[in-house]
Amino acid sequence: MHYDAVIIGGGPAGLAIASELSRTRRVLVLEKGMAGNTNRSWFVPLNVVDDTVRPFTYGGVTRFLANTYSGGKATWNARQFPRYPYVDEKRLLPHWVDTIRANGSEVVDQCEYRSHHVKADGVTVDTARGQFTARLLIDCTGYNSQIAKQYGISRASYYWWSVFGAIGDHPNGLDGMQVGDYMLWQTFADTTPNADTSLQQGRPLFEYEILDERTSFSLVLYLRREIMSREFMEPVFNRIIREEAATSAFHSMQVKELKYGWYPSASVSQELARERVIFAGDAACWTTPCGWGMSFILNNYREFSARLEQALAGDQLGRAHLAAIPHFRFRERGEIVLNALMTHFLSNAPAPMLDRFINLFNDTSPNHIDPIYCEKVFTLDITTAEVHTVLGAILKEFHLKELFGILQPDDYLLLVEEAVAFVGESVVGEVRHWLHLGGAKPVDPTRNNGFDFA
Repeated sequence: MHYDAVIIGGGPAGLAIASELSRTRRVLVLEKGMAGNTNRSWFVPLNVVDDTVRPFTYGGVTRFLANTYSGGKATWNARQFPRYPYVDEKRLLPHWVDTIRANGSEVVDQCEYRSHHVKADGVTVDTARGQFTARLLIDCTGYNSQIAKQYGISRASYYWWSVFGAIGDHPNGLDGMQVGDYMLWQTFADTTPNADTSLQQGRPLFEYEILDERTSFSLVLYLRREIMSREFMEPVFNRIIREEAATSAFHSMQVKELKYGWYPSASVSQELARERVIFAGDAACWTTPCGWGMSFILNNYREFSARLEQALAGDQLGRAHLAAIPHFRFRERGEIVLNALMTHFLSNAPAPMLDRFINLFNDTSPNHIDPIYCEKVFTLDITTAEVHTVLGAILKEFHLKELFGILQPDDYLLLVEEAVAFVGESVVGEVRHWLHLGGAKPVDPTRNNGFDFA
């Protein structure tokens, strides 16, 4: 049978897109395991939860915390939204599978992708269960896409969140933790060899979410240029939850389910395509720090699917047209810029600088940043004026020389260009003073902002 679209990968992105596209098109989803199974869990911003998704959510994050071994602390109640609901992945993903089949399309399990061949009139996909043909191939195979590798698509510039954790039961109670708590940044002295060790150099973070009166989701994560293996992360996680004095509430926790995954970050959606092939989900860097890729999926899959429908209707399936399809909605460019800059900073800064950054969210800081901006950055919902405010406070707290000292050389241009764009001539003057170059010249308003989607 010839399909309009074949989707490789039956995870959240593939199923979400297929649930929409199958309303008008014959779609085939191929999954190497069981479609709808996942090792991940999410909470998401309330504004990405529509009437279809709402029945598959519960509770949510209502309080944010940070607590470093070296003294950085912050606590605030959720303000961007009253809560950040948890997604019940065990119900939502099977719902999408049922929707696809009810629409007359197919989901095939235990069907591993092997290769594909593009012809003038379609794509032939070879799998462990035979060949399938379609007009369009949509790659939703995730961060480690073999299809992307076949096309020579590089992920060298990506930062990676490597995560390992567990859903746990607390039979002896929460020991002071509150339902709705999200510890977004906790570190320990014995997992930090010295104060100059950054996340990029190997220092892990500990996070937890309190789902209900007895249940938590705790995890360790690494933010690095390279992916950390599950085998590396699992013993670190076990030692932290069982042995650290600061995690006493987890010492008697009973593990119910392991959760792990890898997420690209420091950019958003590469809008990748080839002839009759388009990439989506983690294969196209669909991610934001809040809710990882799920918030991005829920916010964009309907519109992205509608664009695919238009491309199929017009038979506009060449590389140039597919690459021009926007993968996401953003209100202002500042949302993307600050997200990228923050990821670069969080990965590369040593512990003392990160403590200074965390303390900016406390009222006692002379360069105080309203914590709501933290929520806005990580939900891609921040205006240019608010970016100006945040970067202004950061550049008061940190000299540009400090920031240049911790970032990789290929980050310098992004830092300077975006700092100039959002903070203005004061940054140009500071750079020129530092480099002894004299007075500043006007910024060229026609400069390229460095982002492929613009």
